[in-house]
Amino acid sequence: MNRETIYAVVDLETTGTNIKDGDRIIQFGCALVQNGKIIQTISQDVNPLRDVPNKIQHLTHISADQLEFAPIFEDLAPTLVEILSGTVFVAHNINFDLPFLNGELARVGQEPLELDGIDTVELAQIILPEAPSYRLQDLTQLLSIEHDNPHQADSDALVTAKLLLKLMARLRELPLVTLAKLSELGTGLVRQTGDLFTAIYDQMQEQSQPLIPELLIRENIALHKDQPTDFTLYPGEQYAAEYPHDEAAKKALLKPHLKWRKAQATMMDFIADNYQSEQPQPILIEAATGLGKTLGYLLPYSYLMSSTKKLVVATSTTLLQDQILTQARPLLEKLIGRPVLAEVVKSPRHYIDLHRFTLSLQLPHKNRLTRLLQMKILIWLTQTVTGDLDELNLTSYQTPFFINIRHRGVASLDPQAPFYQDDFLRRLTKRQQQAELLVTNHAYLAEHASDQQTWGERPYLVVDEAQSMIFNVQSIAQQTWSLSRWQLWAQKGLQYTTTTQSNNLATLFPPKTAENRSLKYLHKTLTKLTRTLTALETYLKTSFDVRDQQRPITDRYLNPDEVIQFVNGCQREFKQLNRELLTIQDHFLALRYSLEQQLERYAASDLSVWQAFENEINLLLADVEHYQRFEQLFIAVKPQEQHALSIQSIQPAQPSQLPQFKLQWQLVSAGTQMQSLLQHFEPVTLTGATLAVNGQFTYLKREFGFDDDQPLMTKKLRSPFHFKQQARFLIATDGPVQKELTPNDYQRQIARQILTLVTNNPHQTLILFNANQTLEQVYYALAHAGLSLDREVLAQGVTGSAEKITKRFMLGHDAVLLATSSFMAGIDFPESALEMVILVQLPFDAPNAVQTKVRYAQLTAQGQNPFKTEALPKATIRFRQAFGRLIRTSDDRGVFVCLDPRLLTTQYGQQMCRALPASLPQKAAPVTTIRELIDLFWLNSD
Repeated sequence: MNRETIYAVVDLETTGTNIKDGDRIIQFGCALVQNGKIIQTISQDVNPLRDVPNKIQHLTHISADQLEFAPIFEDLAPTLVEILSGTVFVAHNINFDLPFLNGELARVGQEPLELDGIDTVELAQIILPEAPSYRLQDLTQLLSIEHDNPHQADSDALVTAKLLLKLMARLRELPLVTLAKLSELGTGLVRQTGDLFTAIYDQMQEQSQPLIPELLIRENIALHKDQPTDFTLYPGEQYAAEYPHDEAAKKALLKPHLKWRKAQATMMDFIADNYQSEQPQPILIEAATGLGKTLGYLLPYSYLMSSTKKLVVATSTTLLQDQILTQARPLLEKLIGRPVLAEVVKSPRHYIDLHRFTLSLQLPHKNRLTRLLQMKILIWLTQTVTGDLDELNLTSYQTPFFINIRHRGVASLDPQAPFYQDDFLRRLTKRQQQAELLVTNHAYLAEHASDQQTWGERPYLVVDEAQSMIFNVQSIAQQTWSLSRWQLWAQKGLQYTTTTQSNNLATLFPPKTAENRSLKYLHKTLTKLTRTLTALETYLKTSFDVRDQQRPITDRYLNPDEVIQFVNGCQREFKQLNRELLTIQDHFLALRYSLEQQLERYAASDLSVWQAFENEINLLLADVEHYQRFEQLFIAVKPQEQHALSIQSIQPAQPSQLPQFKLQWQLVSAGTQMQSLLQHFEPVTLTGATLAVNGQFTYLKREFGFDDDQPLMTKKLRSPFHFKQQARFLIATDGPVQKELTPNDYQRQIARQILTLVTNNPHQTLILFNANQTLEQVYYALAHAGLSLDREVLAQGVTGSAEKITKRFMLGHDAVLLATSSFMAGIDFPESALEMVILVQLPFDAPNAVQTKVRYAQLTAQGQNPFKTEALPKATIRFRQAFGRLIRTSDDRGVFVCLDPRLLTTQYGQQMCRALPASLPQKAAPVTTIRELIDLFWLNSD
């Protein structure tokens, strides 16, 4: 590949995806690119001599009439071969287009094309590391490329050619050191995609291109420099030193930027008045959707907070953290006329360790995915100022590669290491100390409430989406520890440290050296670890009678006396584990340090053995944090607190698989823990849109540990929305009853009803499930029915993480998103970003979950009704949250559909219906009628 190379950018439209099943090409599109320009375009319809499925005609807008008089492929084949010969074949997902074209050529007696090939999907994944989606239509939107006719070959080929040119231009802007490393890592990418990096590198070597001022080079890695904080006041704005208490002053402050909302002003005054009183009290505010809750608390606190007396805001997700920093903070700054120094606070494992990443580049990686990720990160490092790996929008960060390169905390850094001064986490820690506003998530707050080094002394605290925190607090305090997984990692580690095994590490560390002695100690300690784990498992099985071999999963719940027996009986084993883990870590780090200092001594095969060993040990050591939190919970157990311990044994489905044995430790009632957390802060502000049940805050107060004697000021503020005009609530009278059906039948019926509601209904739709398994099976059923050919279908945990699919959904126009209850709270999809919510089931807790069973048993023992006291309040709040996703602004329109007939057939269902706004129009009907009502609603709305 060079400047004179002609790139043939091709797109095919076909009757289907399998040429062996008789699928054929119906349209060929090609754009020829040379010297940075599109020099020719070709478009040709093809008569497939067979029917074109309706769903393909609908997707491509290519009709049967259009193809009737088009030439057949046999007549076109020689011309296509002539056009493409001598070019580099480029396609968006080349492993579909090129094999399909070659299959058609072979079918008509032509020789297959032997061409170099480039995949623009893989190119984009590397060159655009922060893109939320790599679909062609999303990339064209991201890069402002006009795309008039998606899914037509001529249009797709042309925009793919423009995409190729933009990607090549971005490569030419990279520093030479980055291009050199990309060229080195490019081998192993799809077809000859990696050769393009080498070609661009060779071209750019000929030019003298200075490094742009925003970048620096460290250890042959290009990094973006830290951005200085801008202290400039907003033009024309004047900073008000005191909170505007009277209405006229608030209107003067808000009206240039915000619509006046009486309820929002009431919320602001409630918070400001509380903190100007002699004895501020904890306050609880239900701030209904639409009144501007976030600014409702940020504005009054902005007159209190400072770098020495910070405001900590805890939200339910990292996505909400970003929304506060990127959307709410800039508006707050405009209102108060000054910058607000704000930073995010989350676990170090979200950030890259530059030293560890650089070392990963020096080790041999045969894995194509690892090389692709390394290339992606190299380009990302020239752009990111945070080092937050979440910016990469990946589906999973749990691979051995990411475990190796993620940060272990500032304390783990060597001040003499080359990247110490540029470390992202050190930069962030300094900014956090200077900040006046810190935004974190519920989980991090619950685990690090006493960390004065981060928060400062007794900062202010707002718990936003407080109802989500009470739902999550048990799981935050819950720790699961798998003995079986540790045994597996230890046994694999032993294979590499046993001198009688092939591929062992003894060849890397000669006899009678300190490294060889460390290797022997490591082997000895791994052996001890396996014995300790086996002894602990045997003790637990025999002491607590975990021996049921008839069931695939055996759960043994310990009563309170047995919990104390467990704590006392396992102390010796856990002390041994701690000693063994410390020894393993010390000797492993000593070996790794020695190896890193002498990398040039070792052959690639030797380093591959070390790398395989390191992956296993890193998996073990990465899980130590979970184990330590588990251990801390049971060491600190107090008889008066409510704990649950489950011992779970899982028998393998296949004889070749190993059984699993794990412990799950749960703090069932978290009120005590919540009160302990709040003691580290000034009196808290608890807020959210759905805190009350039947107009009362009893449930939430109890879950936060507030008793009747403790002061807690409350306020309930109504929504300003006109639900009668903006929304409809529709209940399916023929929704499937889960307990009357097998799981497969239930999932099939749900999928059929969803198809009825969403097919040819081009409105952004969120579908909420209780169970991951049901979500997954319905997703595959919808895909099999062809829904994904017509529109993008996203599924939490299947097509990506919650953060990734949220960003992709926001880019959509008629996307369908399948998600769990985590999407019921806090995420804003305003206006056309979300127009229909389908609630598959009433959002009750799974009755078979460990904490649910134990919690209900405890409530029963206290003479309370678990359903009325616990299950129904939680489900009602979630039900309100599900509807709350739909109408987020006064311009929103939307339909809320529930497929669970219990809303109509039970007293509690009718009670849950009454929890929704009284002005919201409700109607019960069969799903087919609901579909008609939805179409009528949108017709009238338009």
